[in-house]
Amino acid sequence: MTFRISKILTLGLMLAFTGCSGDDGETGETGETGETGETGEDANSITEDTVWSEDQVLNGIVTVKNGAVLTVMPGVTVRGTNGSALVIAQGSRLEAAGTADMPIVFTSSQAEGTRARGDWGGIVFLGEAESNVMGGVGVAEGLEDQPNYGGGDSPKADYNCGTLQYVRVEYAGYELTTDNELNGVTFYACGTGTTVDHLQVHMGEDDGIEMFGGAWSGSHIVITGAGDDSVDIDQGWTGSLQYVVIQQDPGTGNFAFEISNQEANRDAEPRTKPMLANVTAIGGDGSKSAGIKLKEGTAGEFHNVIVMGFNNAQVELTEEQTEAQADAGMITIMNSLFFNNGRAGDAYVVSDGSTWDLMTFVEDPVRSNLFGMDPMLANTGWGTLDVAPDAASPVHTGVTPPAPFDSAGSFIGAVKDSAGDWTKGWTTYVTN
Repeated sequence: MTFRISKILTLGLMLAFTGCSGDDGETGETGETGETGETGEDANSITEDTVWSEDQVLNGIVTVKNGAVLTVMPGVTVRGTNGSALVIAQGSRLEAAGTADMPIVFTSSQAEGTRARGDWGGIVFLGEAESNVMGGVGVAEGLEDQPNYGGGDSPKADYNCGTLQYVRVEYAGYELTTDNELNGVTFYACGTGTTVDHLQVHMGEDDGIEMFGGAWSGSHIVITGAGDDSVDIDQGWTGSLQYVVIQQDPGTGNFAFEISNQEANRDAEPRTKPMLANVTAIGGDGSKSAGIKLKEGTAGEFHNVIVMGFNNAQVELTEEQTEAQADAGMITIMNSLFFNNGRAGDAYVVSDGSTWDLMTFVEDPVRSNLFGMDPMLANTGWGTLDVAPDAASPVHTGVTPPAPFDSAGSFIGAVKDSAGDWTKGWTTYVTN
């Protein structure tokens, strides 16, 4: 199957898109499933169903639009140059289904050993599911033609942004505009038809993944070395994540989870309410390093979670609307383990002037959380991560998480043991 790049200006960028073959990162001719379109001002749109079966190079922001489906085959590497990104417009999809032996890799075009955060942009999905912004339609951050996301008055709950399966996204986060970097993967209003299963985002400049509304659910996710938050959730996202590994670079990174409802209207509906289970989150010594932040009226559930090694708070809960959600039983943190957090300050943080007792909330015995107990993970060293717990670890005392989670996750953390370590073989911890 061949593809052509249409003659339509995408996002106002006058940049070229080319294909490459081989592993040297040099631009070359495309393989038998593709042919380059004309370079120039309109070379960066994909408007017909397209298959990438050979390695590719992105130059500029490449947008899949007009209902087209971009399919990336197992084992393909897509290298982004400075200023590039891949944007999936409303009505289109990205189908990137790799395998454990042949993951699909979106990475920097720089040579190994010289790669760094922000070398290229990342992946952006623009969906049509529900968002709690006013009118149900938002504007994507930083993109020059300010594309919309969200379904407005007729959102599509099951909207399908595509598939990310055995996919790595590395060294992303290029700054499109001042103080506006792209995340590794940004999910704008992606619905339940979206598939996210075995995804790693590694060494991004901004957040690892961020959700603006929508309700997709995912599993087997690894976020390593995010420059800001590892997982950022906003604007009414109501999906679930299970089996998640997070590790901060020892010198940088903000929250493992930053979860917000909406800044302008903290009681906006649908209210953000993620469900998270079987998470291993490992912090660092950075000045902003912290565990879970709940703010701006969010709800949410955490089950069977390890939060360890964060320099600052293990849990932060701010704004009275968020406190009200906790009082109403809409925030749950249960059967989880907290270890070696708060080295630079308080382990619990609330709003300035608030008297709300977050410590009592988290440490209530009814929640069955564990404190001060080493989870005994095999290796938490930066660049040498191995999150399998020792046989004597206390994490084996977890309980079966509630629906809709996989009941096999009846342990604390992302990985049960070395035999069941799903992170092996397709991930990377190389820092450059």
